[in-house]
Parts: sequence; structure tokens; C-alpha cells
Amino acid sequence: MSSGNERSPSLERSLSWLLGLLLLGVLVVLLGIAAWIGRESAIQFALSRLQHDAEAIIGGLDVARRELGRPLPPVYRQPLSGHYYVVRFADGRELRSRSLWDERLPMAPTPSRRASYRLSPGPRDQQLLIWQRGYEKDGERLTIGIAEDVAPLLSAIRRFLAIGLAASLAAVLLMLVLQRLLIRRAFSRLDRTRQELRDIRNGRLERLDTRVPLEVLPLVQEFNQLLEAWQHQREHLHRSVGNLAHALKTPLQLILRYGEASGDRRIGEQAQRMQQLVEQELKRARISGRATVGRHFRPRQDIADLVETITALYRDKSLSISARTDAADSLPLDQNDLLELVGNLLDNAAKWARQEIRLELHANDRLLLTVEDDGPGIDPALYRELLNRGSRLDENRPGHGLGLAIVRETVELYGGELELDRSPALQGLRVRVALPL
Repeated sequence: MSSGNERSPSLERSLSWLLGLLLLGVLVVLLGIAAWIGRESAIQFALSRLQHDAEAIIGGLDVARRELGRPLPPVYRQPLSGHYYVVRFADGRELRSRSLWDERLPMAPTPSRRASYRLSPGPRDQQLLIWQRGYEKDGERLTIGIAEDVAPLLSAIRRFLAIGLAASLAAVLLMLVLQRLLIRRAFSRLDRTRQELRDIRNGRLERLDTRVPLEVLPLVQEFNQLLEAWQHQREHLHRSVGNLAHALKTPLQLILRYGEASGDRRIGEQAQRMQQLVEQELKRARISGRATVGRHFRPRQDIADLVETITALYRDKSLSISARTDAADSLPLDQNDLLELVGNLLDNAAKWARQEIRLELHANDRLLLTVEDDGPGIDPALYRELLNRGSRLDENRPGHGLGLAIVRETVELYGGELELDRSPALQGLRVRVALPL
């Protein structure tokens, strides 16, 4: 049978993708939280130092003289050191640290006794954390702004996060590899079930073993039930066809006698055609009755059985039927279908053959079957008409027609090829069938 070219979805790949996306999502969230916590911790740490220095400034500030009475750490005297302060008085005058040099510290208006902070660009691409608060000392309102370059601190946090990201990605990759190994190990327990399916296909088993993982057990049970129902259905169908054909034989014989007695030619002709169809179905039932449902076609044994059956059916013709095959002992084709196909070809050949029928079967990547006889053959212009169900070239003689139409349907079911031509050796009809394996 033909199969689609679409690639089947992989459960292992789907699980790997889902777990990978889940881990990456968790990783992104955790890194985002870590980045926020790290940044806020660094800022709060820097703010605590700035507040401490601001308290030192307000404690040592001489408002009247507009100067500091006690020295601050040396970083406030080193030019552009990244540590700066500004004291802005109510009259607009400012007391600035030497470290500011000619730069200005951006300060926003601040209400009395209210503190605020923000990040702002500073000199030499510094990233300043500016803390400011309004004070009142010696009856005068003033604002103190104090800043620190936190770029090195934030850069260290980013490096830490980068290392954490790399380590986390490595951990995710390791987890994905371990997860894939675990999934493969779990799926390897299904290898036995897969082998059992091959054995069922090859005719060595009739059902799957139910000793499987709990998650797969319902599927195995459903498959066994489906297989059992399918086997019963096919067996019942073949029995029903055979029983129906047997049941119709006696009424048809009575109708034939009635037609002969009454002289009505039409009744006799139609009854004869019905009797031919009944005989055809009885032969099909006898041929397919040798098959075991769900088994593979066994060329040597099955063809030998068919030759024996056809020889018995046409013992009055003393036919010589030769069969040659170089195929393997078993082919991955349904035994019932192939028995019906080969049986119909042999049956049609036996009806028209004078003395000899030849059958050849070869199998490599395809099954190649040839059946030829020494009968009268068929006009090539009528080949297409012959393959239509129920069509016959000689209405007074049963043969070809229905059987070849059944063969055509089976070939189409398997996506194969069917050709009719004249046999070069025997001069009768030659039928060639090719089925993919």
C-alpha cells in the first residue's frame, strides 16, 4: 500500500521542546528576578553610604560661613572621582565638592525633609546614583545632593548575571540531554511491543503481549480488541459468502429448469448468469479458505496449494500448471488478498487455457507476478473493457470479467500495476502484476 511522505511527529522531540521551553521560561523569569534583586541591592547598599555621608555633611556644615567644619573622605577631593556632593542654600548659593571640578550635579527641587534618588548620567560616562534631601539648619532651608558612580557596581552585577546565565544554560542543556536519555530509556521498553507488531505482520503472532507500561496498556488492549474483531469479521464474511452461494445453488437450478420448461429464453439466460456468479464466489471461498487471517503471503506453500486447488477444480481439462518463484518464504503482503489475487488469475487462465498455464513470481523491492495461458487470447482493444467489474467478452462462457476486475481492485488497493498482453510463448492472455513491498 502506498504511504504518505509526511514526516511523523516525534513524541520524544515534542517532549524535549516542551521541557526546553519550560526550562528556558523559568530561567528567564529567575534571571529577571535575580537581576532586579541584584540591582536593587546594589542601589540600596550605595544609598546607605550616601545617606551616611549626607549626615556627616549636615553635621559638619557651618551655615553662616557656607563651609564644612570637618573633612570628608579624600574621594570627595579627587577630581572626577565618581563621588560628589552639592549643598544648595536658600539664596541659590552652592557648596560643591572639589571632585566635581567644572561639572555640575543635576538636582531637582526637593521639599523640606523629603528624600529622593535617581540614576543620572555623569561626567566621563559615569552612571551616577544621586540622593538628595531637604534640610533645615540654623533657621535656613537647604538641600544636600550627594552622588556616587555605581557603574562599576552594576557592571559587576551584570558579569555575575552573565556567569549565572551561562551556568544556567549549561544546566538546561544537561537536563535536556538527561531528559532525552530518560525518554529513550522509557521508550526502549516499547521495542518489544514493536517487535510483536512485526511478528503479527509476519504471521508469527496473533495478539500483543499486555505486559507493558501502564500508560501504554490501554492502547495495547484496544489494538488487540480491534485485531480480534477484524479477524472475526473477515472470517464471518468469507463464511457468509460461501453459505450464500451454497444457498442460492438450489433455487437457481429450479429457475433454470423452469426456464427450460416454459421456453422463456430470457429467464434461462439470466438464471445461468446468476449461477455463474455463484460458482465464481464458491471458488473464491474455496481459494481464500486456505488463508489464515492476518498472516503474510508465503509464495512457495500458498502457490502450491492454489495450483492443487485449481487442478482439482478443472480436473476434466487435464491442465499442466507450472509455477516458479524465487521469492522469500514470507512476503509482507496479506495472505488473504494475495490468495484471492493469484487464485483469480489462475482460475481465469484455467477457464480459457487449452492445456498449459505458466506462473512466475519474483520479489525484490516489488512483487512481480506473471500468469499466462495457451488459450485464444483477447483483442488488445478490449483490454480496458475487460477490467470493468462484471464485463465478459463471451456471454455464453464464464471467465475473465469479474475475476480480473477483482484482481484490478486488489492491485489498486496496494498501489500496484496491472498489465494485459499476449503471451509470446503460449499465445494466450498474459497478465502481469507489480505490487510494492
